[in-house]
Amino acid sequence: MKRILPIFVMFYTMSLCAQGELVQVSYGQSYKNQTYYRLADDAVASLDNNSWDIALTTFGDVAGIHLNESSVTFGAEAALYLAPTNNFDDPINSADLTERLYNEEKSWDFGAFNSTRDPNDPNDFGWGNLDAGVITGDEVFAIKFKDGSYKKLQIVSLDQGVYTIKYADLDGSNENTITIDKANFTDTDFAFLSLTSGQTLPSISFDWDLAFVRYAAPNDDGSGGVIQIVSSGVLSAPGVEVAQADNVIPEEVEYDDYIDSLSSDIDIIGWDWKIFNNVSWELAENRAYFVKTTDGAVWKLVFMEFGGSSTGNAVFSKELVLTSGIAEKSPVGEVNIYPNPTSGQTTLLFSVEKAGPARLMVSNIFGQTVWTGSFAAQSGFNAATLPLEGLSTGQYQVTISFGNEILTEKIVKL
Repeated sequence: MKRILPIFVMFYTMSLCAQGELVQVSYGQSYKNQTYYRLADDAVASLDNNSWDIALTTFGDVAGIHLNESSVTFGAEAALYLAPTNNFDDPINSADLTERLYNEEKSWDFGAFNSTRDPNDPNDFGWGNLDAGVITGDEVFAIKFKDGSYKKLQIVSLDQGVYTIKYADLDGSNENTITIDKANFTDTDFAFLSLTSGQTLPSISFDWDLAFVRYAAPNDDGSGGVIQIVSSGVLSAPGVEVAQADNVIPEEVEYDDYIDSLSSDIDIIGWDWKIFNNVSWELAENRAYFVKTTDGAVWKLVFMEFGGSSTGNAVFSKELVLTSGIAEKSPVGEVNIYPNPTSGQTTLLFSVEKAGPARLMVSNIFGQTVWTGSFAAQSGFNAATLPLEGLSTGQYQVTISFGNEILTEKIVKL
């Protein structure tokens, strides 16, 4: 069921939001902006959709590179292609660019430039391969810009936190090389790069929770296939988890019923909270979202209005249903891993307030589980052995689940 937005929607909104508050976040007229938003204080920061071309992850040890897929109403979006050659010096004919690449919109760890990776190889990042601590580029790409012009480019390397990027016209003219040091972006998750200017944008100066952006999303083409359509949607920030509650009474639905449905996929809210029926916008009926931010707070969101391209305004109610976990005493104390890095067996050190079963899990950088185990934790200090001898070299994530508490640590296998 969908509900069509009537004239009296604001009366309905005020009734529904008796326990929450209304918030308006805007894409701007004709979807000219992408806006980053924080739930705790309604802080926002907007970037012009035409101000950058690619975004490079600057957090942790990941090497995700995303294409700016946004566009204004009825405007052309940028397109990324895998070049028919892996030699940057070879000239490229635009007619030979047939393999188009898209952001997956499931994790900020990987973008369109990572989409050719082998998910079973933790050292394969798509645009390059990890060896001896350095990711060296082995693919050439081509970008078709919104104005129809092209550039070829290669991510040359990521070495000691420094990206090196080379780009030129398709015939090899106007070649440029730039470097971007992650150390210069410690207060943000991404470096937004304009290939026109060769410069990065000023950082978003606060920790955001939700991004109101236009992006290419897979849709049913009506014939059993999938077509990518640029849509306005909402993506969650790194570390934020979201649960979608359907077929509920939004003002009555409880978070406790959806704790196990929380997901770190960044497109849980996505684009389908509203649909255009060729006449007006309809909002998904009987739906709410629970958003758990990185400080442990949980918010309930219900979308109330959408202005489409005429205003770009999205209106939703927000209600704080669980205060920050920082103020609550965790049942699990500090977690450490020793040795780290390790060439084989290692030990997970942690403490708990009372005895109980703990579940241990090791996953690779693609989120695939490579080992699980259980441990009978005793009150106080505990030491659990993790057998990592058979794993390939690379970075892994160790997760310990104890009661409702889930903690993670990164480990490097040599």
